[in-house]
Amino acid sequence: MIKQWSGIGVLFLLLSGCAEHIGERQGTQMDVIPVHYSMAVKVKPKQSKAAQKEVDQFINDHWNVIVNQTVELNWRTKEGQKWATKIEQDLLKRGVNRDNLSVSQVSAGFGERFDFEVKATVHKVMASVCDYAQVGHFGEPNNGCYTDNARWGSMVNPEKMLNHYLDADNVNK
Repeated sequence: MIKQWSGIGVLFLLLSGCAEHIGERQGTQMDVIPVHYSMAVKVKPKQSKAAQKEVDQFINDHWNVIVNQTVELNWRTKEGQKWATKIEQDLLKRGVNRDNLSVSQVSAGFGERFDFEVKATVHKVMASVCDYAQVGHFGEPNNGCYTDNARWGSMVNPEKMLNHYLDADNVNK
């Protein structure tokens, strides 16, 4: 009987002694940075068509951002309010989601010389640089860095993945 127990004990020690310890994996550090695209316009009566052309060019140049992200239409004067309403209707006709549009009046801090502003914000992910994988180094904490970076880099709205309950010191908004 003792022989059987000692045989089982030796077998247990041999089998458990061969197991490799794998460290707990840490996620990579990601920074989500807001990038603003904006254009402000001072509407002069005789240059209305030229200003409209410039705004249309801005919208066409940044259409991929405008159609997928939040767009703010800020106005300061009555003329700016007319422009904001007109641009809002144009964007809605072109397929921009109403939930992604924000039209608001802003104070003089916005800039007294401008009547109207179009502003779109896209969030870019800055990922940490991954170490090269090495043969024979399995289960190290940095394994999977490329996968995490690719996943975060492919997100259209990475800011929605941030935990809103974190301290403001940990999350740059």
